[in-house]
Amino acid sequence: MMFKTHLLFGLFVSLLLFSHFDLNPLIFILVLVFCSILPDIDHSKSWIGRRFKIISWIINFIFGHRKLIHSLFFALALSLVIKIFFNNYYIPFAFGYLSHLFLDGLTKQGIYLFYPLKFRIRGFIKTNGIIEKIFLVFLFVLNLVYLIKIFYIWNF
Repeated sequence: MMFKTHLLFGLFVSLLLFSHFDLNPLIFILVLVFCSILPDIDHSKSWIGRRFKIISWIINFIFGHRKLIHSLFFALALSLVIKIFFNNYYIPFAFGYLSHLFLDGLTKQGIYLFYPLKFRIRGFIKTNGIIEKIFLVFLFVLNLVYLIKIFYIWNF
């Protein structure tokens, strides 16, 4: 999936969930949205990979794209580390990271969700294809509706 799709899906998930946890809403949303793009650090041409070139290159050289960093094992291990150092902020971290894996699992390229096992989960969506673009517009509208609803409820 494209960066924009991951970002808008992460925002959507964060807007759905932030009020259900006793965490700072702004930090919850920012962490979840950031973590929804984080797994693509394993690709040097991704938005985040271009910003952390050396880290991205090293990860890609050692593990490749959509392998270890895109695995459930890595997501859970990293969530545990986040829990140790940042208490319950592992929750938005995990939801954001898993939202990325979910979307990439829907693409034709797929992911090795249980890496190092060679079982690949693949979907039907072509990255940057028409279905993803329609989904992107849908997410944009949905986020707009949720943001209006949130601002209306909080009387900003």
